[in-house]
Amino acid sequence: MRYTTILLISLMLFSCTEKEKTYEELEAEVLCDVLPEVLERELKFYSVRIPPPQILDSLKYNEKQLDSIRRQDSLSWDRYLKEFKVYYKSQLSKIREYKKVQQKVLDTLLYVKKLSTDETVYLKNELDSRKVGLDEFNDSNISVNLVPYSNTFEGQDRNSGEQVLFFTRVLMDQKAENSFFTVFKFFGTYHVFCRKIKNNKWEIRKVIPDDVNTLRE
Repeated sequence: MRYTTILLISLMLFSCTEKEKTYEELEAEVLCDVLPEVLERELKFYSVRIPPPQILDSLKYNEKQLDSIRRQDSLSWDRYLKEFKVYYKSQLSKIREYKKVQQKVLDTLLYVKKLSTDETVYLKNELDSRKVGLDEFNDSNISVNLVPYSNTFEGQDRNSGEQVLFFTRVLMDQKAENSFFTVFKFFGTYHVFCRKIKNNKWEIRKVIPDDVNTLRE
């Protein structure tokens, strides 16, 4: 009986002294959990822009040559659309599978500030930028490739044409049940509001695009 009592007390003490998660670890949890949803949104709202028609010199080409060039342009565009549709379906089908999709992410979480219309009470209303480590994305379904800040704005990745997602820091409420961050890239800036669900995972609750400032549930 005495041994059992000592064991119970020891377990209680261990539970009480168990290391609490740092703010940075909580941030990483949010981003890891909702990254697949962010990528699905990126694909869904990706805007395929039709290129403007070529301005062809009618003095340089005869009518037959002009028709041939226009036809080749049209075929090239059709081929691109077909390839993109295949890519789109493939990516969507793999996003929820563990580490099947790779994504470039900026290695710096950018400065964030609470929106004036947001009534949530956060631990802090703004946070300065910080570097993020690759190990912080270990628990994500997405295989993350961190891109250095300097390369993105000054170096080889700037004009590579590959998608790099920019995340801000994550604002968290007192109970770590609601959070907020902003995503930059591809079709525009948008603000992401998240909530913690029953299995202690995070999901996107709503998104506010910065351009039209309207809610998308």
